[in-house]
Amino acid sequence: MTDASGRQRWVVLLHRAEESGLTEAAAMAAAATSLGIAVTLVWFDGALDALVSGRLEESAGESSAALLLAGARETGLLRSLACSASAVNRKLDLGAVRAAVDEIVGWPTAVSLIRAADKSFVW
Repeated sequence: MTDASGRQRWVVLLHRAEESGLTEAAAMAAAATSLGIAVTLVWFDGALDALVSGRLEESAGESSAALLLAGARETGLLRSLACSASAVNRKLDLGAVRAAVDEIVGWPTAVSLIRAADKSFVW
């Protein structure tokens, strides 16, 4: 469903910590936001660990997940959310999680976002 401005909305659920998968998801988010599509990333499990721990920053190269996500964020069309259950179950520091994302949310919010999105993806 497009938003009030007529902009498409995508939701990407990230749960794996593999560098290549996170880089692919970040590249897709960067491409989509560059085309005017609003993208919400919802971080779970290993992917949330990678984000909060800074492992995304450790990737080398111009096409690292961290750099791609930073570019997407500059468009103003990227939103990053953390799954509250993943943060608690993995015993992550909630202050560090809050610093890494725009908001910490539960499954009801994630499901609502998926239902309202034009497209949703799982990585």
